[in-house]
Amino acid sequence: MAKVTNPNSKGNSGFFWAVGVLLVIAAVVIGYIVISGKDAKSDKIAENAVDVTMETSVDDNGIVTLKSAKTKESAPEVDLYEDFSCPHCAELAEGSDKAMKEAVEKGELVVNVHPMNFLDLRGVDLEKFMSDDSIKLEGHSSKSASVMDIIARSGDAKAYWNMRAYLFENQQSVGSWDFEDFAEAAKGFGADGDVQKQIKDAGVEAGNEIGRANAKKLKETTGTVSSPRVIKDGKDINPPKGTPVSQWNFVPQVVK
Repeated sequence: MAKVTNPNSKGNSGFFWAVGVLLVIAAVVIGYIVISGKDAKSDKIAENAVDVTMETSVDDNGIVTLKSAKTKESAPEVDLYEDFSCPHCAELAEGSDKAMKEAVEKGELVVNVHPMNFLDLRGVDLEKFMSDDSIKLEGHSSKSASVMDIIARSGDAKAYWNMRAYLFENQQSVGSWDFEDFAEAAKGFGADGDVQKQIKDAGVEAGNEIGRANAKKLKETTGTVSSPRVIKDGKDINPPKGTPVSQWNFVPQVVK
């Protein structure tokens, strides 16, 4: 008659030890695959990153100022209102960003970027949102505004510029990102470990404060809230008649 062995007997200790070793090895392999996959994703995201010589600074309302150590006293200043969920904002970036970057870095232009989040409203009344600080929007625009505020405040202009460009250029695919995804992208653009951690731990609170303040400012200045908007001396700069936003380079209209 076959003998049934007690699985808890000392004779089976070698078996359990071997299983334990295999589980440890499997965990290490899985961890390596996950980490390698994240690193590969970061590298892929950053493969088209560009060098930057501009500087970033942020005021109490989350307005990001782009300027250069070469900035001339006579350099014009514009206010750029943009929402990372806005397709027309992505089109404006396509048409103007290259020239805008060049003008800023040459010291010929100062740009104050006003992040918006009104496209997260989804049925919430805009006027109520602007007047009620307790309303918290949860969408991609609010997340992006929070993340970009962290990067801008770190002083890493290269990470800021390249992350902003990536979010607009890949608007369709980044709309479902969580803060972990934003942190991986920031890593690819060279953001340091502390900035990555701040992004992972971020929430939408800062994005809401920034978006609300900028919506109020835009409403006070122009009477309406929309994006994209390029404003100089309190007045809108508009595309020449018949020019699609994606082909509009506003810089020659400002830098003369």
